[in-house]
Amino acid sequence: MNPTTDNLAVTIGNECLAGKARRLSRVITGIYDRALMPFGIKINQASILVFLSIAGEASPGDIGKRLQMEKSTVSRNVDRMRKSGWIEIVERGGRAGQLLRITPAGQQLLVDSHPYWQQAQEKAQALLGAEGADSLRLLAERIR
Repeated sequence: MNPTTDNLAVTIGNECLAGKARRLSRVITGIYDRALMPFGIKINQASILVFLSIAGEASPGDIGKRLQMEKSTVSRNVDRMRKSGWIEIVERGGRAGQLLRITPAGQQLLVDSHPYWQQAQEKAQALLGAEGADSLRLLAERIR
């Protein structure tokens, strides 16, 4: 054991904002994923549905940029969501680039899952407390 390395590890473990943010993200994501499990959807996919519902149509690149998702994450989720019938490719008459939109089945999924999402929202709010939830909203706005 190296005292210098051990001290650094303790300092980093106690103070690293990235580590704390990732841990919080996993906990919060788990709350929503468990709530949405009966619908076969995860919160990442629900976020894509919400975005497409608001935007109307968007490219996978637009989705990734707006939701801060890696290209591979968007691609994997879009593929699963298309297979489930929740989103579809928009025909563009031979123009380059893929556009996606939510299907009626995807819209119905949002409606059906909303009470479960609301329960997850309340659990996350209780975990964070009002001040923590407000702080999280402010931070999210700042990076938008």
